[in-house]
Amino acid sequence: MARREPVYQVVLMLAKSIVGAQGLRVEYRGLENIPATGGVIVAVNHTSYVDFLESGLAVKRTGRWPRYMVKAELRKVKIMAFIIKHCGAIGVDREHGAESYHEAEAALERGEVILLYPEATISRSFELKELKSGAARMSIEADVPIVPMAVWGTQRIWSKGTQRRIGRHRFPVVVEVGPALRPDGDDPVALTARLRAAMGETLLDAQRGFPAPAGEDWVPARLGGGAPPPDEALRLEQEEFALRRAKREAKRRASEG
Repeated sequence: MARREPVYQVVLMLAKSIVGAQGLRVEYRGLENIPATGGVIVAVNHTSYVDFLESGLAVKRTGRWPRYMVKAELRKVKIMAFIIKHCGAIGVDREHGAESYHEAEAALERGEVILLYPEATISRSFELKELKSGAARMSIEADVPIVPMAVWGTQRIWSKGTQRRIGRHRFPVVVEVGPALRPDGDDPVALTARLRAAMGETLLDAQRGFPAPAGEDWVPARLGGGAPPPDEALRLEQEEFALRRAKREAKRRASEG
């Protein structure tokens, strides 16, 4: 299992070192909501390229070892392929996701922790986007709870549409964990709706009392910041995806030509 892998131990130590080197002041709240035993899904909001550090360390603070669900294309990078293999991460192929889905479901049935991002991609508005239904479907089929988690503040370090602020800066970060949700006979649509509501409440709890300087690019428009509102963020995301598809198609045609 992943927790026995020495590589995983090293990666966790490296994650702690990175957080320490940046001087981040991380506050963990509600960790008691993560069950001490048994299969569980931890569903995290996605606002930055580095929120995986805090979410994983939060789970580890409870004595459990999270298995991330990550983009399968990361395996194309040799070092990432090595880390994914030895840390028990599950690569998700968005076009052919059945294999990764069943691997995650089997892990849940063995009593493991699966950590995933049901928004699938970073939210440019830093508000909660619509959720994919995979977490709900796994929860129902494996009969395990889903724990909502919100990481807030890491978007100030490195995200889409913001100034990158890598280095030692002593920024505050909050990791808020909400009460677990049981499937309770819900269908995937209903459970996904409940999960989104719970993640939204958890995110609001994380934001309460958190600094929100007016006009800053990492602060949501709702709080007076300079981040794009959700409708504008969606437009930017759609343009980005369209550009990626065009590049892939051009590359395919070039290889065939």
